[in-house]
Amino acid sequence: MKCPTATLIKVVFLLVLLGSLTYYQLRPFQSEPAAPLAQVAPDTAGYPQRLRALAQRRTALATRYQQADTGPEKAALQRQARQLLITALHTDIWPTWYGTPWAFYGTTQTPQRGSIACGYFVTTTLRDAGIRLERVALAKTTSESLVKNLTDEAHIHRYSLVPQRSFVQQVQQLGDGLYVVGLDFHVGFLLVDKGEVRFIHSTYLGESTVVDEEAATAPALRSNYRVVGCLSADPHFIESWLKQKQFVYPAPKSRPAPKGKRT
Repeated sequence: MKCPTATLIKVVFLLVLLGSLTYYQLRPFQSEPAAPLAQVAPDTAGYPQRLRALAQRRTALATRYQQADTGPEKAALQRQARQLLITALHTDIWPTWYGTPWAFYGTTQTPQRGSIACGYFVTTTLRDAGIRLERVALAKTTSESLVKNLTDEAHIHRYSLVPQRSFVQQVQQLGDGLYVVGLDFHVGFLLVDKGEVRFIHSTYLGESTVVDEEAATAPALRSNYRVVGCLSADPHFIESWLKQKQFVYPAPKSRPAPKGKRT
């Protein structure tokens, strides 16, 4: 006669085994965490070629703009030029500079080589895009003077003691486009695309490199005073780019420049 205790132990063991098999068969498959994507190194070797291609497309647009007979034709070509400039900066020029080290006295003209200060990043990338400006003089001046040299008062907005998120929302309401923003001690670009606001700049915080980050949470966008120039909304700015007109520095004064040096 079999021992009741031994039989009970076998039954319990079989039930536990059956339960374990059922759990592993029915539970959802869980894959291993995906490895982080490797950061693509900027294509610095192809940078000059991309700039030449942009210059050729700008020249072709400028020829068509010069030959346009009507206002609507010129307006349509301005829209094309505006989109060409923004796309070139966003996809060809700025990404090549991402990761380039920041330094207070950084003046490099070559991405990924040497270091670059915030003002020089703005003027150098605009220069590379085909904007004829005083690269060194504008990089050294106050951020507000830089903004005023590139666009007129009709396309400039000023914000004092506005919380960062509220400021970003107000810029968002200005519409999609390319902006340059001057802060108490810093300067950079704002790009509004489909309502998303990005801050592209050579930052002195964190890893201290050229970065593209969400404007609402970017630490370097904190400032008591902000001045924003809507470059892409300014027909004179776009026409000057097309016709290769020089931006003369200094621009006529209409407001005292803020005190303090940029970092």
